[in-house]
Amino acid sequence: MREYEVTIIVQPQLEEEKRKELIERISNLIAPDATEETKPEEKHWGLRQLAYPIRKQTEGYYVLFEASIDPERIREIERAMQYMEDLLRYLVIRKEQ
Repeated sequence: MREYEVTIIVQPQLEEEKRKELIERISNLIAPDATEETKPEEKHWGLRQLAYPIRKQTEGYYVLFEASIDPERIREIERAMQYMEDLLRYLVIRKEQ
C-alpha cells in the first residue's frame, strides 16, 4: 500500500445530492473495504474557476482524496473514473515519501 492523492473536478451544475453520491461512489472505489479509520480523507475545495474551459465549462467543483491504495488497483480506479460523465477531470498522484 502506498499513499496517493486523487483529485477530481465535478460538473458545477450538478445538484448537491447527486454530487455527494458521486463523491461517495469515488470514495468507495478508492477504498472499497475501508473502515472508519482507513476511509480516504476528503478535502472539499469547492467551486473554482478553471484555467481553461473543459467541455464548455468554466468552473468546477474540486475534491481531493488522500488514501493508501494498492498500486495494482490504480489502473482499475482510473478506468472507472474515465466513464463517469459528471467528472470533468481526475488526477491520481503518488505522494512523496
